[in-house]
Amino acid sequence: MNHKDYMRKIYKNFYDFITECSSKELEYFILDSKFTTFFNTKISEVIKEIENEGKSNIEATIIFSTKGEIALIDSYIVGRYLANSYKIYMERHYKQDSLNKIVKYIVNGNKKSKKDFLILSFSELNNTLKSMYSDIKCKKEIVDKYKQLYNLEKCEDSLCLILVAVILILEDICKFTRIEEEILIEAINCYLNKM
Repeated sequence: MNHKDYMRKIYKNFYDFITECSSKELEYFILDSKFTTFFNTKISEVIKEIENEGKSNIEATIIFSTKGEIALIDSYIVGRYLANSYKIYMERHYKQDSLNKIVKYIVNGNKKSKKDFLILSFSELNNTLKSMYSDIKCKKEIVDKYKQLYNLEKCEDSLCLILVAVILILEDICKFTRIEEEILIEAINCYLNKM
């Protein structure tokens, strides 16, 4: 199966797309990981939310270690957590009650609004992933490719892995919203220069 098959689906809303996109990209990119204490405690809230939607066997998709830490977790839950955080941040920033309205505004907006949207998306996805993962092992060939593509050679390894994960998600957001690659590159460079 091509790991990008989800890009062909039609989504009811942008939130569902972010959930699926981040879930699939992280599952594809990350081989093994350890989660932060913060994420371990927050995940119980996500479980309750998903159970309230009628998915009662959700706890079977998370395996906890004897220390109570997440040992194995379904990628959908990780994607859902990331999408929740993203949605809240973007709606707060744009002072909008709907992520779909924000995306509609951005898609029909000018180059600057698209670039600003991508910089904000980069920032939030980066912050959320850093709050989730304490250690990541991933596909080295992808890291090497993206280090060269986006001039990430100067970044320390642990930060670079998170940045590559964020860029993978941002590339999909751009394809979904039809934001040009040149705007994505500008947004990434702008964000990296502020670091």
